[in-house]
Amino acid sequence: MRSIVLGISLGVVIGLATSFAFLLIVVGPLLGLGLAIAALGGDIDGRPRAEVSGGLLIGTGGVYLLGALNTVNSCQAQDACGGASAVPFLGFAIAVLAIGVLIEGITLARHPRRRSDQS
Repeated sequence: MRSIVLGISLGVVIGLATSFAFLLIVVGPLLGLGLAIAALGGDIDGRPRAEVSGGLLIGTGGVYLLGALNTVNSCQAQDACGGASAVPFLGFAIAVLAIGVLIEGITLARHPRRRSDQS
């Protein structure tokens, strides 16, 4: 559980940091995806790393989703956003969030928790 919370917290920080460094909008999710693929594909027990990676994507995707929904809501009026569409960013946010949830699901399916892990 600590791994998931750590990953989500890290993802929220990366998501919020995109307002300062726009490059993180792509680097953050790619980092989480790369770590998850490495952890899930390894022969060793990569559960904690996969949980952190999935959590990172969930946290980042959640922040992006809130930002995208805020932008879509703010740009309801015509020409309020200069004709720009927030729909691609909304789709990206949903995809990042969905991939994070999928990674957490795969991790839990491949490595079910034992009673000693639940404490």
